[in-house]
Amino acid sequence: MLINSYDWAYDTFNQAHLGDKRRVSRLVQLACSMANQLGKSVVKASESSAEIEAAYRFIRNPAIDAQAIAEAGFKATADKLERFDTVLALEDTTSLNFSHDSVAN
Repeated sequence: MLINSYDWAYDTFNQAHLGDKRRVSRLVQLACSMANQLGKSVVKASESSAEIEAAYRFIRNPAIDAQAIAEAGFKATADKLERFDTVLALEDTTSLNFSHDSVAN
């Protein structure tokens, strides 16, 4: 089931207990932006300087509880899983090592 990044962010984080619905809205917007630009920094994932500033204000806000954000994601995932009789939890434990011994001539 594919959904757009905003719907995913909303479904995942809209129940976060952050003390203010505006904080939750900012979390959803930030998660959506980051999902649209996987692997990029906040600066590169943002579309404007205002969006960058809003993201950093959110991140630096002492009222934002990282555990509350994580719990919202865990609960959203658990709620989705309840619809299925069987769930496969796959893990890729592959690791890469690019180091090598140099031989000086």
